[in-house]
Amino acid sequence: MKFLKTSVICTALFAASLANAHNVWLEPVKDANAAGQYVVKFGHEQTEAYPEQKLKAVKLLDNKGNVTNATYQFKEGEAYLNADKASQVFIRFDNGVWSKLPSGKYVEKTKQQEPTAELSVNPVKFGKAVLHWDEQAMKAHGMEYELVPQAQPKAGKPLSILVLHKGKPVKDIKVGLGEDAPFNLTNDKGIAEFTPQAGYNKVWAEFEENVKGNPDYDSRSIEYMLTFDAE
Repeated sequence: MKFLKTSVICTALFAASLANAHNVWLEPVKDANAAGQYVVKFGHEQTEAYPEQKLKAVKLLDNKGNVTNATYQFKEGEAYLNADKASQVFIRFDNGVWSKLPSGKYVEKTKQQEPTAELSVNPVKFGKAVLHWDEQAMKAHGMEYELVPQAQPKAGKPLSILVLHKGKPVKDIKVGLGEDAPFNLTNDKGIAEFTPQAGYNKVWAEFEENVKGNPDYDSRSIEYMLTFDAE
């Protein structure tokens, strides 16, 4: 699938399903002179530019398991970084608060800003890129949400993926190619199978958080994108 980048940051009205369906992930910069350079992408069927303030964290994990904050350059609505020494990259992206009006339309406003809203949701996106299959690749690293491959992937061979929330396995989480694609559910041990293809792979997962007593939104939608290459 080819992805096209929009030239402006999208602030128009659109359905909450689209806001929720967007994901965040890491891609290598397609330039012969850009070895080790990566860009943080955001989008659904097309990639979109995004406000820098929505990118909450980009962290680098080295081959010893040490985590540091990445330094990135933000240009033309995307974050660019050097990850040539990283084993993995973790991303956290907050897509704001989207409220459903009585008309059925959604606006990027909180429940307080739109008191007539029928519901308000905060879509949060997580991304994890495995860049090297070293001893860190099959370990968890203390993130709030995490997908952990249980072996080095082989194209065409089912791969077990462990799904964690706050370090604990989670049952009945959808794991697949995306929201509109077939998926498998995690079992009692938090494991779901995914069959990688040759080349670049994206593994999607979805979580839901109920929220009580928050004046801005009623629920939080969590989407996660694990990326890696397979041979």
